Amino acid sequence: MRYRKGTIALSDTRDYPLLQRVLHCGFVTSAQLYEFLRLDYCASSRNAFDNRLRRLLNHELLVRREFPALNRGVAYSISEAGASELIGRGDYYSGSTDCDKQPPGHVHHALELNEIHLALKRTGVLIRWTPETDIRSHNEFTQSGYWKDYDALVSVRVAERECRFAIEYERTPKSKRRYTMIRSRIESETSVPHFLYLAPNYDLLLFLVRRFEACQRPVYFGLRKDFLTHTLGLSVRSNRSPVSMPLHAVLAAKPQAPSGRNNSAA
Repeated sequence: MRYRKGTIALSDTRDYPLLQRVLHCGFVTSAQLYEFLRLDYCASSRNAFDNRLRRLLNHELLVRREFPALNRGVAYSISEAGASELIGRGDYYSGSTDCDKQPPGHVHHALELNEIHLALKRTGVLIRWTPETDIRSHNEFTQSGYWKDYDALVSVRVAERECRFAIEYERTPKSKRRYTMIRSRIESETSVPHFLYLAPNYDLLLFLVRRFEACQRPVYFGLRKDFLTHTLGLSVRSNRSPVSMPLHAVLAAKPQAPSGRNNSAA
C-alpha cells in the first residue's frame, strides 16, 4: 500500500510499543528506551531502533530535549500529537505534554525511576508495572481509584506468589505538611498491601523514616543504589522497627490490615 508523502504508517508491533513506553516514562533516554523495548521483545537491532526513533521524531510524535546539566545529555518525551494518537487507541493519560514546563528535577526523577523499573525487568520476576500516568488517570476519572498518585504500582513473583507494592522514589524532601497528608492517605489505602520508599542517600532515608514514624501502616525504606544492585534482595527498614530485612521477606509476609476510611474515592 502506498501512503501520501509526509504521512506515516505506524506499526502495531514496533512504533506503538515505543510511543507507549515514552508516554509511561514521561522522560526517557535512548539507551533506556532501547533496553525497555529489547526486554519486551519489541526491538533486537540498535540500528533499526535508532532509525525508528528518528522517524517518529521527524513526524513530531516525539520530542527531543537536550539537558546540558545531565550526564545523559538528551531525553525524549511524548508530543501532543503522539499522546493524542495513543489516547485514540485507548491509552490512559491525563498529564501535560509540554515538556518545556517540566523542571530539571522532574526529568532527573523520571530517568532515575526508569533505572529502578529496568532493574526489576532484568530479574524476570516483574509481572506488572503500573506507571504513574495510569494511576493518575484512574484516580482522576473514576470513583474507585487509589488514595495517592504513586510513582508506580508493582506486581512481582515471590516464592511462586504474586506480591504487590507501591514504589515512591523520593529524590528530594517535601514539607512536613505534605508528609502529614501522605501518611493519612497511606493509612486509608485498602488496595495496596505494601509501601516502599527509595531514597538516593542515607541522610534522606533517615529523614523519611522520621516523617513516617506516626504512620499506622508499615512503610519500608531503602537506598535506590542498593535496589539497582539487589532488587528484591534489598535490605529495608520500616517506620516501626530499626531492624532491617530483605524486601522479598517483607512482600512474602501477610500485610497489616489497613484502618480508616474505605477506598471509595481517590
